[in-house]
Amino acid sequence: MPSQPLANTGLRARLLRQLDDSATTLNGTQLPCFAERLSRLFGLGDTMTLDAAIGYRAKQPGTPQGATVERLTEELATIRRALVQRIRGFGADLEFDGEPELEAALNAWLALQRKVAANSRQLRDKVRKSMKDQGPKLAHLAELDAVFDQTMAGYTAQCFSHIPKVLEQRFEHRSTTPEQSPTPATTADWFHRYCEEAQSLLLAELDVRLEPVLGLLEACHKEVNNTP
Repeated sequence: MPSQPLANTGLRARLLRQLDDSATTLNGTQLPCFAERLSRLFGLGDTMTLDAAIGYRAKQPGTPQGATVERLTEELATIRRALVQRIRGFGADLEFDGEPELEAALNAWLALQRKVAANSRQLRDKVRKSMKDQGPKLAHLAELDAVFDQTMAGYTAQCFSHIPKVLEQRFEHRSTTPEQSPTPATTADWFHRYCEEAQSLLLAELDVRLEPVLGLLEACHKEVNNTP
C-alpha cells in the first residue's frame, strides 16, 4: 500500500462539517445516533439482500493475488492524481466578458463532480469484481460491499447534491461587495477565492468517494500478507 494515506482527513472533515450543518439537528431536536439512521436506509428488500450477502459462499476457492492487488492500488493512485490535477485546474479555463457568471462556473464544477463520481464508482466495481477470484473472505466482503453500495446510493447522491447549493450560496456571498463598486481587480480576487473553495470541497468529495475503494484494497493487502 502507499506509505501515505490517500484520503486527506482535513478536507474530508471540512466537507462533512459543510454537509452536517443542516443535518445534525431538526427544529432543535437531536437526530438519532448514526447506527439508527443507517438502519433506516435498509428497507425490507435491502434487508433480504443483505441477509443473502451475509450467507454468501464463493463457488470457487481462489487465492489472494498480490500482483492484482498491487496493480489496482497503483490504478487507484493514478486515478486520484489525475482527478486532483483536473480539480485544481478548476476556474482556470473559465472566461467571462464581464462579471463571472454563476451558471457557467457551477456547470463546470458539476461536470467535474460527475467525473469524480463516475471514476470512483467504476474503480470500486472493478476492485469488487477482482475480489471474487481472490478467496472466500474477499469474495464475501465484495458481496457485502455491493449491498451497502447499492442501498446507500440514493442517500449518498442526496448528500453530495447539497454541495452545489453551498457553492451557489458562496458565489452570491462573495460576488456581493456592498462597501465598494467592483473593479476588475476585486472581481478577480473574490472569484479566485471562490474557485479555491470550490476546489477544496471537490477534493474532499473525491477522498470520501475513494475511501471505500481504499478500504477494500487494504483488506486485499491484509489477506495477501496473511496467506502463506
